[in-house]
Amino acid sequence: MLINFRVSNFLSFREEVEFSALAGLERQHRDRIFQSKPLGLNLLPTAAFYGGNGAGKSNLYKALQFARKLVLQAGVKPEDSIERECFRLDPKCRNEPSCFGFDLLIGKHCLRYEFAVTEAFVVAESLGFLVGDTVKPIFQRILKNGQNSWSPDAFKALKLDKKRIEFLHFKTQDLLENELFIAALRGRRIPILEDVGDWFKNRLVLLDPRCDFRPVEVGLMQVEAFKAYCIESLDKAGTGIEQLENQSMPFEVAPIPQEMKEHVAKTLQTGDKHQMIMIRNPIDRSRFIFLREEGEIKALKLTTSHKDRDGGSVSFELAEESEGTERLIDLLPAFFELSDPSSDKVFFIDELDRSLHTHLTRGLVESFLDSRTTESRAQMLFTTHDPLLLDQDLLRRDEIWFIDKHEDGHSELTSLSDFEGVRADKDIRKNYLIGRFAGVPRVRRLPRQAQQKLPVPVA
Repeated sequence: MLINFRVSNFLSFREEVEFSALAGLERQHRDRIFQSKPLGLNLLPTAAFYGGNGAGKSNLYKALQFARKLVLQAGVKPEDSIERECFRLDPKCRNEPSCFGFDLLIGKHCLRYEFAVTEAFVVAESLGFLVGDTVKPIFQRILKNGQNSWSPDAFKALKLDKKRIEFLHFKTQDLLENELFIAALRGRRIPILEDVGDWFKNRLVLLDPRCDFRPVEVGLMQVEAFKAYCIESLDKAGTGIEQLENQSMPFEVAPIPQEMKEHVAKTLQTGDKHQMIMIRNPIDRSRFIFLREEGEIKALKLTTSHKDRDGGSVSFELAEESEGTERLIDLLPAFFELSDPSSDKVFFIDELDRSLHTHLTRGLVESFLDSRTTESRAQMLFTTHDPLLLDQDLLRRDEIWFIDKHEDGHSELTSLSDFEGVRADKDIRKNYLIGRFAGVPRVRRLPRQAQQKLPVPVA
């Protein structure tokens, strides 16, 4: 689980901003808060981030995306640059490192992992056990005079056998200056160190408005319960869809360009037998999955079915459905997994409400929260513009966050629980829209220009 996330000097975040999933003292919705008495933790299952266009909501998503990519990076070369994006509106920040910090609950351990990078170097990296407000170091590296300097007691806290300790010390000498130690240790099966890398790879799931967590087509093929979940969800959403299925067609007649078809054939014939290739056409929104089955390449096309007036079934292309319906379908694999009581993944969904009706967005959030208990470890963080979710019957004050951009271009992150005088019975939606809190764009009327017209493009 994500306990805390911090970032500074990255995109629009000049000063350090901090998100905390630690539950406050308020009593609302305590039955869905993860509770661990041995660790002294009460963690929130969700967080909604509000802000005007360009305020920095997506930059918070991109900060997590950057950190994940760096932790999972393999095959680093000495000449490779680190593609960090500092706060560019302050010249001083260009030569300063971008800093990232994570407090994580992994199994029974609370861990603090931090690193700082420039375009050329990892200037600092550390990992430690988090016990209350204190940190018991596991390792710490700092770049001094172009060389990595390691803490003298590095790795002692792990209590490993002598052979593994020697291996870790050898890796410290073998590490590149532009490479994270956690990234270099992935796959080495060193306890705790491997767990951190695994959290970024398999527990942190990032969904931007244009990508999928897992293609619906694959879920329909592999998990029988998922199909029933989809049909029930689409029915409750009022889409009119009664069936969602993969329609098989010969590979030769799949309507994709010939050069793309040749690429698919070559890849599937030489690659892993379980490999699948998904292709989407951004123009007509058609989508296909190609796979090899019994030596032959097959094409699957996702289709929907509706009932006609006589009760018959009529098949539709997915592109014939609304963009909102398609968006909902793409979100279903994520919410299917989030509804699993045993899931311990952290989903960050950028623009959850994109193309969705406000009642449907609220329904998705409610469905997730209704499945939470004091033992549930899955978390869902999301950015949104939907004011209907600003309701204390739905979200706690410490689950609502505002991102605001200042005149000099830097973004700040604030929790609703930081504002004084916000009672449990207060209409926070109205107060948000009138600018009582933060995260509301400063909108002025657009200028009027009646004297000139734009040229008409020639066909």
